[in-house]
Amino acid sequence: MELRIATPKDIAVIQQLRIKMLREVAGDLPGNLPQAIFEYLNTHLQDGSCLCALIGADRNVVGKAMLCIYEVMPDKVNTTGKCATLFSVYTLPQFRGHGYMERLLRFLLEKAKGLGVKEALACAEIKAIPLYKQIGFKLKEQEMYIRL
Repeated sequence: MELRIATPKDIAVIQQLRIKMLREVAGDLPGNLPQAIFEYLNTHLQDGSCLCALIGADRNVVGKAMLCIYEVMPDKVNTTGKCATLFSVYTLPQFRGHGYMERLLRFLLEKAKGLGVKEALACAEIKAIPLYKQIGFKLKEQEMYIRL
């Protein structure tokens, strides 16, 4: 299986995989979601604020993982302020359990490191936590969020 960084030419396949993933997790989706995903990818893949890694063979993509890259106020640990949030991690069901996602995540995080990203955050389903820990993520007990 080949690993590569997505380009704007990959928007349709990324969009399809994202919709499949969201349907698996949430069922019915809003009708305007495919267009919103397309617009997001069209903007952020081009400006570098979204880094997407793909795995597959001969343009048949079987998995993807994305990092939303942004900057925060630098501190003593992250002097560049460059951070990323991992999202939209997905492998087609028939390709799960073969180690593809571990390879993909390691590849994506190495690319982000090369771009100067110093910290990556993730929110994972319970079943994915062992994989995330295996590649170096740590659990934090004090994380919080609010939906606005």
